[in-house]
Amino acid sequence: MYIDWVTWSVWLIGFAILVIWIYFPIREFKNLYKKKKEQKEK
Repeated sequence: MYIDWVTWSVWLIGFAILVIWIYFPIREFKNLYKKKKEQKEK
């Protein structure tokens, strides 16, 4: 079976960008939520 390295590398780069694009906003929202929760407790 022939593997087209160009196609697979483009797919993998795209998938990595997608994962990063989803991961970082979630992390930011968690930090914001944590800060807001700490401010409420004070």
